[in-house]
Amino acid sequence: MQCVKVSVMILFLLVFSSLVKADIQSIDIICDDWPPYQIVNGKQVNGFSTKVITTVFARMGVDVRSITPFPWKRAVAMMKRGKADALFSSNYTKERTEFAYYPKEPLVDSPWVMWGREENELQFKSFDDLQGKSVGLVRGYSYTPELLSYMEKHSNIELVTSDEQNFRKLNANRLDYIVAELGNGQYLVNELGLKNIKPLLNNPIKIDGLYIIFNKKNVSKELVEKFSDELRKFKQESLYNVLRDTYFWDY
Repeated sequence: MQCVKVSVMILFLLVFSSLVKADIQSIDIICDDWPPYQIVNGKQVNGFSTKVITTVFARMGVDVRSITPFPWKRAVAMMKRGKADALFSSNYTKERTEFAYYPKEPLVDSPWVMWGREENELQFKSFDDLQGKSVGLVRGYSYTPELLSYMEKHSNIELVTSDEQNFRKLNANRLDYIVAELGNGQYLVNELGLKNIKPLLNNPIKIDGLYIIFNKKNVSKELVEKFSDELRKFKQESLYNVLRDTYFWDY
């Protein structure tokens, strides 16, 4: 009889825990400083992705209790340890699905491209154009396996902690190429006044979705599905396009 009571109590706790996660009313979110998607100014975080997710959560009746920026690798490590409810803006990787839920709907689709100096003969038709070249990457970012495999054999990889470092090194002729997301790269080029740095648009490294991902320990799958549905509706409205026009340029 005592065993039955214990079993019933465990079942009750499991169901109660599931309901609490499903009915979550507030959420703590982390991100990095990656404009124009998330723009950190003191303790304030703005930007395209920030505006999108806060709008969607408001429509769901979920209070965004905090949005706190960290370096990207630290933010991902925090998600692994269950120290935050959600993280944005993340590309899809299989590794992250072990500890995080991905909504079906991305915040936005974004191209990742090569960047180079205008005074050079800029071309990127295939990986062979990278042979013997120095290429800047950012630690902790998810690049394609094909790119990394080629570069490890045929190129000089230089790792840094931020995209801004890479753009400064490219401008100073300390790198031949860098890989960067198009929107973020154009923002940095404009902010830093790097007039001779150009994206090589004809052959993107990848076109990938940017997502907000949710910690499996803290957030229910049902809430993630609700977020995805609400985001899909929002992306069909004119306000979503207004936000895109506010933070991005035509290339």
